[in-house]
Amino acid sequence: MSPLAPPSLSSSPFGAGLRLTDDRLDIAEAVLAGAWRTLRAAGFGEAEVQALFDQVADRPEDLARRLRRMANAA
Repeated sequence: MSPLAPPSLSSSPFGAGLRLTDDRLDIAEAVLAGAWRTLRAAGFGEAEVQALFDQVADRPEDLARRLRRMANAA
């Protein structure tokens, strides 16, 4: 695995009874890998990117709210 690639999501729980299909999981992993590479290219250190991903994972409802606001503002 590339040092720029985020860890695999395949072992991550999505909540009780909520599972992604393989094709949707592949898409999600590709998007997150792209975000990982973009942040690293922007100068974020590996530990900073990991901490950011961890913070987002701890507060998914906050992230969803912020992303909806950003999408609606565009």
